[in-house]
Amino acid sequence: MSVPLVCFITWNRVGLTVQNLQALLDTTDDFELYIIDNNSTDDTWEYLQTVEDDRIKCKKRFMENCGVVYAINYALSKRKKDQYFILVENDVYIKTKDWISKFMEVMNRFPEVGLLGGVREGLFKQKKINPKLCSKEDISYYQHKMILGCCNCIRPEVLDYIGYWNEETYGADIDMGIRINDYTPYCTGYLPAVQIIQPQYVCCDQCLYKNKCSLVKNNTTCFDIHKSNYCHDKFAKLIKEKEAIYFEEVKSGKRSIFCASIHDSDSIKKHYYNKKMADENFQYFIRNAN
Repeated sequence: MSVPLVCFITWNRVGLTVQNLQALLDTTDDFELYIIDNNSTDDTWEYLQTVEDDRIKCKKRFMENCGVVYAINYALSKRKKDQYFILVENDVYIKTKDWISKFMEVMNRFPEVGLLGGVREGLFKQKKINPKLCSKEDISYYQHKMILGCCNCIRPEVLDYIGYWNEETYGADIDMGIRINDYTPYCTGYLPAVQIIQPQYVCCDQCLYKNKCSLVKNNTTCFDIHKSNYCHDKFAKLIKEKEAIYFEEVKSGKRSIFCASIHDSDSIKKHYYNKKMADENFQYFIRNAN
């Protein structure tokens, strides 16, 4: 079996990217790393050019930010059929050194698990969720239907059912949870053995990139740039109708749960794809997040 494909998504906030990418690479685990930059306008792309590791297979910069789903699906389109797919966003700091081995350990022990997410301390209390603990000897995970999409490992057999992240709804983690749990033989869960934190800010004095930062002279920060163009919260309120349309089509049998992608022409030829809805989502981010 091929080693897992890891997709690391960046968009501004170079201060987070530097520390979190270093943490991601600080393991002896083997994988193929695809680094995707969504048209950062700070020093992110310049920094990425300096990162060297034999496990890095691709550094890709989009000249327009079309949203995180667009970026994820680009990397997913490069996956070999037998590869696990792991998504890590740039605000995720992975504390566990052998983190990929931990994911694989549970996937091998629990064949019913289709997607696992890393978990930050206090998440269950914060989100008021009570997941089911599943254990076999000394290996365990927490089964739950809704997994936050910041650090996920997906079994390749699940992708045979669901295809890509949904470009038509842009529902991301909510959409993935419903599709996997309600329409495949697999379930989703959190893996406490992979510990993450998600700091949203790094002081300039503590930033690992401070000596090379080009923004200092402009009296701004990479976090200012990110905040000025961040529009996910507003966008989430606009896609409820699209989510309802999509799942009604699935329930009625008009379409399967397999989602095609603009990055995979064969998938669009073989499966239903509402290009109008997808284009509207891409254009929203092009207009508001660049």
